[in-house]
Amino acid sequence: MPHNLLVTGEPGVGKSTAVDEAASRLREHGYEVGGLVSPEMRDAEGRIGFRIVDLATGQDAVMAHVDREEGPSVGKYRVDVAAVDRITEQALTAAREEADVVLVDEIAPMEVESELFVAGVRACLDVGQPLVGTVHQRSSRGFLGEVKDRDDVTLLEVTEATREAIPTQLVQRAVEALEDAEL
Repeated sequence: MPHNLLVTGEPGVGKSTAVDEAASRLREHGYEVGGLVSPEMRDAEGRIGFRIVDLATGQDAVMAHVDREEGPSVGKYRVDVAAVDRITEQALTAAREEADVVLVDEIAPMEVESELFVAGVRACLDVGQPLVGTVHQRSSRGFLGEVKDRDDVTLLEVTEATREAIPTQLVQRAVEALEDAEL
């Protein structure tokens, strides 16, 4: 049975909200959730960048920003690979070793500029505990395609019609995977 649960969908449809809600419900059921989130940064003009945050420690860094002059370019943003490396290594190692469920929001072009992120996510996908996360919808090559094509991944699409039901599905499937692992 696939134990890695990834949501995909159009930008702004509610992928991160669904995963965040599932994580909250899992915590309410007594499960420890560790990993990474990548919230957007906004100003009066709109989105200007993204942070990367370790869920266990709260440690964070600016992952990508429109005003950054160095680093790989992804759309209008430049990625600080060293910041992604710094937060990722600790967060994903701790999640694999200590959490019941690993959360990664999100597996996308900015994050995969970091080899440590790719290696960390791959290691989390390979262990027994469930990984719940989001994956970039449009990408189907390289590491993103590899993740989507894995036999141990269930891919759920968030749409306006499915948005409300997705957190419940994620929680049910994660709990089933945890219970199966205990047998």
